[in-house]
Amino acid sequence: MAREDDDELTEEELEEREDDRADLKTALVQARKKPRFFAIIAKGPEVLSLMVQKKPLRDGMLRSERREEGGKQIVQGTCQGEGGTTLVFKVEGNPPKIKKSSLRKFISDETGLMLKPRFDIQKK
Repeated sequence: MAREDDDELTEEELEEREDDRADLKTALVQARKKPRFFAIIAKGPEVLSLMVQKKPLRDGMLRSERREEGGKQIVQGTCQGEGGTTLVFKVEGNPPKIKKSSLRKFISDETGLMLKPRFDIQKK
């Protein structure tokens, strides 16, 4: 699952990226059964990075990932499967300006999983 920007990376960086992709794939598969915390780093409607894990994501880690990816916003919340291939990303406040199709493409490109993501707005 190599991306266009992968050819500019060293062997070490390529291995690290593959490990990150494997971790993301595992976390998304687990999220289909049990809720997981997520953070999306985005620039406008474009998804630059997606992190999913069992424990809440730390602010420092999110800030450094945002800087590294060149993102403008961080969308956080929880995600969980809703039967089949649907994965619901629950966020508080206003809905993110990220298109479901761009998130679906990002997940597919990074992990090879064919999921149908959608956003749900939670009341505070």
